[in-house]
Order: sequence, then structure tokens, then C-alpha cells
Amino acid sequence: MILGGVQLHEGDDCIVSLLTPDRVRDVADAVADVGREALQAGYDCIDIEDYGPNFGHEDFAYTWANFTDLVVFFRQGADAGSHVIFTVGQ
Repeated sequence: MILGGVQLHEGDDCIVSLLTPDRVRDVADAVADVGREALQAGYDCIDIEDYGPNFGHEDFAYTWANFTDLVVFFRQGADAGSHVIFTVGQ
């Protein structure tokens, strides 16, 4: 969903990933059935020392809300045959 696909940038200053329409469809299908309990189970496996001080109930609620938005986003992208580009920088 985030770091998959073709990496369009090499370096430590940012990440730019491209998902083709086929990969967008794969992601949409894979996350469609991920429920709150499954995401919570994964979240609970996070190393708190590596994650930082925000770990907890409020942060998981934020994570869940954003995840459900991404499920809709990827389904719409898959249905439209769209590419998806993910970027994050320092």
C-alpha cells in the first residue's frame, strides 16, 4: 500500500513509489477485508520504543480512521484503473 511498487527516487531524503493499475487493484482487494481487530493486532505488535510517544488508544483511532480512508481511496482507484503515487519526505 505504501512502500510497494516501483521506487521512483533513490536517496534518504524522500520516498516516491508508483503503483500501476494492476497493483492498485491488488492492494484494494487485499485491504478490503482487513477489519479493526486485525489492524489493532498488527498495531499492538509495534515496538513502542521505536514508534515513539504517540503509541496508544488515540493514535490507533487516528490510524484506523486513515486506514479506512485508504481502503476507499484504493477501491476508487482500482475501479477507475488509476495509478497511485505515494510520496513522503523529510
